[in-house]
Amino acid sequence: MNTSLSISQSGLKGLQKNLDIVSNNIANVNTTGYKKRDSSFQELLLNNYQPQEVRLGQNADVSNNRGMKVTQDQVNFQQGGLIKSNNPYDLALVGNGFFGVRNQNNELLLTRDGGFTLDANRDLRLANGEQLELEIVVPKGQWPEGKPMITQGGEVRINDQLVARIPVYTVERPNELISIGSNRFAVPENQVARQTNQFEIQQGFLETSNVDLAEAMTDMIVTQRSYSMNAKVLQSTDEMMQRINEYKQ
Repeated sequence: MNTSLSISQSGLKGLQKNLDIVSNNIANVNTTGYKKRDSSFQELLLNNYQPQEVRLGQNADVSNNRGMKVTQDQVNFQQGGLIKSNNPYDLALVGNGFFGVRNQNNELLLTRDGGFTLDANRDLRLANGEQLELEIVVPKGQWPEGKPMITQGGEVRINDQLVARIPVYTVERPNELISIGSNRFAVPENQVARQTNQFEIQQGFLETSNVDLAEAMTDMIVTQRSYSMNAKVLQSTDEMMQRINEYKQ
């Protein structure tokens, strides 16, 4: 393939992927506990200019490359803001860590989404039905009547009696967590979810998305314009090649 076409093609692919990432961030700006994805680019086959090399012209001291690609597409776990809710069982984590929830296969998943509700069995569940992981201190059949209150340290108390604790988990390399959708992450086989005490739980609050809408919209505009410019370069290159072929004939 012609070098100019190859460079434009790689640029379009990279910019399209970045546009998908930014669009997804914007779509989840109001999603509870959502963590935005960041991307970065790298030049392909970069051939830096060396001082000892002979230049083709006096000002020809630029480096050559064969295009670009997205080298990093990872989750940004920066803390989001907190908003007060009308649900007393909404929970917001302050600091590093994740809530643990169990899916239908009893697998432990990690999430920052604290939008829980209390069911008839006194279990805290997400909207999709997954149950919050608890360390039971008193068997549920012996819990006193009353509304559960949750302390900043994760203790679940009813009428000031400790009945359970909410464990908060961390992993050594959070960027390696496997996103499975709906703000949930699976722990890869090469990592272990360990409990931590470096956290604070705010009852009656929710953590907002950490997406900066103004920044995301700016990124989208810049990416769209770059995509448009690359498309025009591709079109111009194709037209020049057509003219060259006509002259040859």
